[in-house]
Amino acid sequence: MRARDTGRGTRMDKGRERVAAALAARCRSPRCAAERRGCRRELDSWRHRLMHCVGFESILEGLYGPRLRRDLSLFEGLSTIS
Repeated sequence: MRARDTGRGTRMDKGRERVAAALAARCRSPRCAAERRGCRRELDSWRHRLMHCVGFESILEGLYGPRLRRDLSLFEGLSTIS
């Protein structure tokens, strides 16, 4: 198993990824441009989801106060039903 597979990249892996990203940024092919747009869209969607989650949590905290954290801690460690 390589370091990249476990999510713990080494310096060499990170250096290679930076070089690959720099080369892709310079590439003018339609395929590379489409891939960059797709990555950008995915990052934007995650950013918006995170903002909604944080906003929803602060609204609930404003409504319920400190009780909310205590009540939500009951669900820690439970897995979702699939």
